[in-house]
Amino acid sequence: MATTLESLNLPGLTFYGGNATGTSGNAVDATSTSDLQSNFLRMLTVQLQNQDPMNPMESAEMTSQLAQLNMVDGIGTMNKNLSSLISQMQAADFMSQAATVGKSALVEGSEMSYDGQSLMVMASNFASPVTNAIANIYDSAGNLILKTEMGPQTSGIKHFYWDGIDSNGQQVAAGDYRVEVVGKDGEASKVAQTYVASPVVAVGRSGNDIRLTLADGREIASSGVVQWMAQ
Repeated sequence: MATTLESLNLPGLTFYGGNATGTSGNAVDATSTSDLQSNFLRMLTVQLQNQDPMNPMESAEMTSQLAQLNMVDGIGTMNKNLSSLISQMQAADFMSQAATVGKSALVEGSEMSYDGQSLMVMASNFASPVTNAIANIYDSAGNLILKTEMGPQTSGIKHFYWDGIDSNGQQVAAGDYRVEVVGKDGEASKVAQTYVASPVVAVGRSGNDIRLTLADGREIASSGVVQWMAQ
């Protein structure tokens, strides 16, 4: 009678029955790399012991299979190490961002929340130079309360500030305002990208993303900060 691997009843070597259903029987899910390697070595030993001396099996193929199993094990280990490294980097990044609390972040946008006394630091960026730029500030009702000439502007971020004084020289009340910067290039009008700075009051995490809460109520991704500014 032919000797089968099942009849040898090797310790730790399990088999899957194709007709088995559910979880009944002795079949187990030995799909981890270590289980596959262990089973492969046991099967290799049995095959070598029971091979036909007149027709020996090809050892090169089995050696190749074992090398592939080792490669899979190495990839699995590398993935675990990479996951651990990424987690450590995310934790370090979170701690680094926590140090920004109290600093001002310059973020893309035009809406600003004025507290009635602090300077509002802003910036503009034209895609190409303009001969003259004008900064307009509007209140929450859309009324133009200040129009300031800024002169010629080159491309790139240019900072400016507003002290809360309107065109009549009066201090405006705390509230929500909007800034717009427009320029002239010959007869053509251009609108600049605007930025508004606000202090960071909290740093939090949302999954793998780090979120910054600003004093004006905005919540942004840390990647959205264009510049860090001294208070």
